[in-house]
Amino acid sequence: MQPNGSNLEIAPPLVFICGHRKCGTTLVRNLLDGHGEIAVYPNDLALLYAYFPAWLRDHAEPDIRRSRLQRILFADFANQLRKNGAISAFDVAGLERRFFEKLTDEELGDPRAIIARLLASFLAITGRSPSEMKASVLKETSIEIYAPEILDWFPHARFVQVLRDPRDNFAALAAGVDKHYALLGEDRNRTLASLIHRARHGLRMASRNAALLGRDRYHLLRFEDLVTEPEARMRELALFLGVTFQPILLDPTLLGRPVRANSYEGGAHFAVSARNAGRWRERITPEEAQTIEFHLGDEMQTFGYAPAFTAEEQARAAAEFYKWQNYAYFYSDRFVEPRES
Repeated sequence: MQPNGSNLEIAPPLVFICGHRKCGTTLVRNLLDGHGEIAVYPNDLALLYAYFPAWLRDHAEPDIRRSRLQRILFADFANQLRKNGAISAFDVAGLERRFFEKLTDEELGDPRAIIARLLASFLAITGRSPSEMKASVLKETSIEIYAPEILDWFPHARFVQVLRDPRDNFAALAAGVDKHYALLGEDRNRTLASLIHRARHGLRMASRNAALLGRDRYHLLRFEDLVTEPEARMRELALFLGVTFQPILLDPTLLGRPVRANSYEGGAHFAVSARNAGRWRERITPEEAQTIEFHLGDEMQTFGYAPAFTAEEQARAAAEFYKWQNYAYFYSDRFVEPRES
């Protein structure tokens, strides 16, 4: 498979790791990182929400598009490596040069070409032969929503969707509100509203995609199962990917180096940890959990996450949350005093 106008090759099949933010997708990517038969791109793509398609509609000039790609794909990559103390582990500047070399203006609007070129450049700069790789792995938050589009670009693509109890998922997000999400304009309520909308969409797509593609193309992996039974679940994942199971699949790494857990609460965990599985009662309020159960109850039960509250408790909490949500997102004040001209 070749990007347009390039002689760079990538190794099929492409495997996309997907799932809602803070549900365990980074952990899965890092567990696959050290396997010699898998090419694992070590940073989020961020393309489908930060570049394609909405941003391009208002930014058509080629030089502006190139600048945006540089920030999304390479400046962010270098920053992530810096945060993990691994900036010296990879030549991001070399990757950037190879990616932009011979990149045509036509390719700037072609998601297939951009993704293929990025992965091909990564394989080349790491000295890997595409023919020796049994899978090439890419990760992006909530990419399960775009699975039908991705299959148009890469018909043989496969997917690994990580699922997590939405109450625990929100607890993981809530831990980062003050340190991270507030800087992006999110408070705790906005983070909860985002989870209700995006996690529900993601869980519904999990059922749909698995039914349409079959379990040989679409692998579902619950976070709770992974952290409590890591070897069993990674053996299943290795089988899905068509690679041999190796003990390295139990050790999270980034570019071959041990890496800490991706948690806003910090800690020095360099191994799979079940510390935050099932701890939502200690980390979020009952009203937040009740609101989540009201909105995502059907999807939760589909994947084995039992409700903890009555229907009445859920409804009361959801009604209270709606007061904030309606005012924040949907209410237009037609009673405001008219301004004098």
